[in-house]
Amino acid sequence: MTHPTSDANASQATQPPSPPAAAAQHELPRAGASAMLLHSGVDLRRFFALHALGAVFPLTAGILLFGWRALAAVAMVVASAALARLCWKRIGMRGGQLHLTHCLWFALLLAMTLPAHLFSGSVRLTTHTGGSTDAMLWPVLVVGGAILVMFMWLLGGLGSGRVHPVLVTHLLLFVCFGELLVPRYVLQRGRVFVGDVLDAAPGDAPRPISQPWLDAAQIPGHNAIRIEPASQQLTAFTTGARSVNRTWISLDSLLRDRMPPLEDLLVGGHPAPIGSGSAIAAIIGGLFLLYRGVIDYRVPLLIFIGAILAMLLLPVPVLINETDVVRRWLPMRVKGVGWELSLTLVNYELMASPLAFMAFFLATWPAVRPMTRRGRTVYALLAGVLSGVYQLYVNVAIGPYLGLLTASLLTPAFDKVFRSRTLV
Repeated sequence: MTHPTSDANASQATQPPSPPAAAAQHELPRAGASAMLLHSGVDLRRFFALHALGAVFPLTAGILLFGWRALAAVAMVVASAALARLCWKRIGMRGGQLHLTHCLWFALLLAMTLPAHLFSGSVRLTTHTGGSTDAMLWPVLVVGGAILVMFMWLLGGLGSGRVHPVLVTHLLLFVCFGELLVPRYVLQRGRVFVGDVLDAAPGDAPRPISQPWLDAAQIPGHNAIRIEPASQQLTAFTTGARSVNRTWISLDSLLRDRMPPLEDLLVGGHPAPIGSGSAIAAIIGGLFLLYRGVIDYRVPLLIFIGAILAMLLLPVPVLINETDVVRRWLPMRVKGVGWELSLTLVNYELMASPLAFMAFFLATWPAVRPMTRRGRTVYALLAGVLSGVYQLYVNVAIGPYLGLLTASLLTPAFDKVFRSRTLV
């Protein structure tokens, strides 16, 4: 006769692990086991669906600000990733882990890091010899989707990769195409969504940069306006690589004369990648994810705190001339700068960069962040500080991505150092 306790133990041994046990294994459940619950109490399909709903806010803002080209660019990246998956899923055991929902979600994120003007037939570029040539831009979108799936295969399947494939793909595209990824166009408010973002008057900004987008007079005969993005102006100043327009410039004059109204970066109306056109939309999407309990509030909060501290404490230029760059630690203590200008610079750095998008939609991915609370605290602070460092001294447009990439490389170490220990 079989003992009842033995039967019960055998039955329990054959059951799938509980949600906390699955989380403790540092993995997301396989896509095929859609009934399995995550630690937040939702199954895998609902997990992706909630993230997609959160992304609707910045995506919708981007489509409104940059028109139908933004929508077409997103569709092209997603379609190319779906086609690339058909090939890579047949290669090795890792190919079986390339689930469609996973690929589509990452492709959507990648598309939101790119500018809408990439969906165009050709553009005239200036070569290093001073000549000009026509270049096709839409293949960048196709290549991006295909490379994304390749990195998903190389870095591991669902729940196993500790480096976010979207980060690696975007940074590779930035290295390869550089200037082509700089957004310089935004629709006029009377032509949102329906306008062509490339239909702009030639030359520099056709309106005073101090005039808010919502109040700017409409430019007849054109759908969009061309503006040098704030991220480029900030990068040129804070890196000290060159004097802006080769003239004397102070921090005060940079913020007063060369920066757009802050509301254009916060609400919308300034050139940016599709997912970063409106910082408030990205924040609202992140708050939705927090409300539904699918991300940890500590990660975005501490990333912002770390970035703000780095930008306030680290040396920044207070004056640039043709031959010298004057940097000062704690710029708020410098005469003529003070807290007002220091905080204004920080606000522009935060709003002109994809920090909000990175903090809510990339840094919170379960496979990238540490599993323990203490590990996530250190990880988020480090990602924020490094984002501030990279923005000040490398490039505002990719600083948050570099910061997150560096911090995520240390995630296995954080899991090891801060792993939970039993009391007995």
